[in-house]
Amino acid sequence: MDDGPPDRAVPHDLAEIARFLAVGALNTLVGYGFILAGLFLGAGDYLANAIGFALGTPVSWLLHRRLTFRVQRRISTGEIGRYVVAVALSYGANLAVVTAGRMAGFIESPFVQLAAVCCYAAVFYLLSRRFVFRAGEGDAAAREN
Repeated sequence: MDDGPPDRAVPHDLAEIARFLAVGALNTLVGYGFILAGLFLGAGDYLANAIGFALGTPVSWLLHRRLTFRVQRRISTGEIGRYVVAVALSYGANLAVVTAGRMAGFIESPFVQLAAVCCYAAVFYLLSRRFVFRAGEGDAAAREN
């Protein structure tokens, strides 16, 4: 008894994950650059982190919508609302890592910030895939390619 997805779903998922990682890598470099600039300018952990995410979030949404998940339908208020929730939850996970790092004595550490960004990316992918950019009418053909 095989209840798993069809065989062609695995390559599709791997291709989607590869696109997510490529778009995310570019966006992470940009956001992390802003975080490091904030730390260098004395903004502190939390403000530097917020600046990096505030500047990277709109770019992330556009690139993931079009390139990663290949959404073809019109933008809806529901999608934007789900995106805001996904960002907020992912950012909360990010801040939990920063807070844990600070509690462990790693204050204003670029390595803690990098770990926090990676945590954000993992949570954000799962929420984006299952909650924000879930397949809808008009998206099935684009996702299969």
